[in-house]
Amino acid sequence: MSIARLGAVAVNVADINSWQHLLVDLLELDVRPRSSAEDPLFVRLDDRHHRIALYPAASDQIRRVTWEVNTPDELRQLAERVRDAELEINRVSADDPEPPQALSAIRFADPDGFPTEVVVGPLSEHSPVAHGGVISGFITGELGLGHVVYMCKDYQASVDFYTRVLGFELTDYIVWDGADATFLHCNQRHHSLALMNECFGFRGGDFNHFMIEAATLDDVGRAYDRICSAGIDLKLTLGRHTNDGVTSFYLSTPSGFGIEIGWGSQLIGSDWEVKVYDSPARWGHEVKKVR
Repeated sequence: MSIARLGAVAVNVADINSWQHLLVDLLELDVRPRSSAEDPLFVRLDDRHHRIALYPAASDQIRRVTWEVNTPDELRQLAERVRDAELEINRVSADDPEPPQALSAIRFADPDGFPTEVVVGPLSEHSPVAHGGVISGFITGELGLGHVVYMCKDYQASVDFYTRVLGFELTDYIVWDGADATFLHCNQRHHSLALMNECFGFRGGDFNHFMIEAATLDDVGRAYDRICSAGIDLKLTLGRHTNDGVTSFYLSTPSGFGIEIGWGSQLIGSDWEVKVYDSPARWGHEVKKVR
């Protein structure tokens, strides 16, 4: 495999105050100080410089999804494969207007147009992250930042790109109600990426959600109570997935896509068996809003 883990997600946001209310006031996540209203809001979950970056902008869209590799040689080989797939690559230098928080990086748009960054040597922060009273901690480290889910114009072509070019490996499938989802891993986390066909009103190139994994089930419960009490819309209610066993809920962000907050993901081992499921939920996960 080449990609080792999911590093960070960056988003252009039209309403950064609502985002700050959600992530800081309600979920009590740690953020880096901002010197002006034009500065991005960097959200910390662990010892990385940031895991979530929010950039004030005129409209909402994914600015960048960052993946990590372990060695400079892996980055070089990956860049060659992306170039062979006829995608344009930009090598990012330290004097770039948005330098990478890493030793070295490349950037490109994937076949569905998702802005993609791959880095080696991500920057670590010497000061400890501050956890609030809602979520006690997050499962990251070698497993990376949870997962992301993309909606694809050409679903099979996207699966081919991420497996053949970027080196992801198949975990399993869920097929239900016109939806077809392929789950891919790049480490022991059940999946760091899921790819879906156009369904449920989503079009290819839409960003569905990203997931962060809390340290305990109680963390998920406390976050769920806080979000529901504040009247934040939900994408899906509390429930448990069929394939990875995660207990989670999905909240609706001010930018329209979802954040899944979950706990209890299965890990991929040498005896892993690829399966096809006919439902995403063992229980719960109803499509619902709290208001």
